Amino acid sequence: TDVPAPDISVVTDENDNNGVPVVAFISDLSDGNTCPETITRTYSVTDICGNTITVQQTIIVDDTTLPTASNPAPVSVQCSADVPAVDITVVTDEADNCTAAPVVAHVSDVSDNNTCAEVITRTYSVTDDCGNSINVTQTITVDDTTLPTASNPAPVSVQCSTDVPAVDIT
Repeated sequence: TDVPAPDISVVTDENDNNGVPVVAFISDLSDGNTCPETITRTYSVTDICGNTITVQQTIIVDDTTLPTASNPAPVSVQCSADVPAVDITVVTDEADNCTAAPVVAHVSDVSDNNTCAEVITRTYSVTDDCGNSINVTQTITVDDTTLPTASNPAPVSVQCSTDVPAVDIT
């Protein structure tokens, strides 16, 4: 965490009518919240006669830094049926300054509604424990570049041109 260690030198204006008092760290008390969390740090200031006061320092821990991640590698497939299923593990480098394991979730798949080629933009979110979130996108291209197949129809022999059969695609 970024919470500084207790440091008695932050109490800078301690004074007493009978010499310089002694500063000591007493405790840190968290409010138990997150995003933000407030820590109240207490120091004592004691003179040579044992007279003591306490002073407090407020430390606010509030993660406002966005997590990071790279866009997953693009995917190209021949047919719509080959579009891979949603897989959050394609986001491989998610990181955050405070959250050990940011959460990756699928947000949406949006098609450009074209054919030959269709481009699908798949969006994933990466969210830290404080709700800071970014989106990353994966491009999925569906482009059928495979030629169709067929066999030549059987040859037909006729005597006259008027005997040529009508076109029949079956």
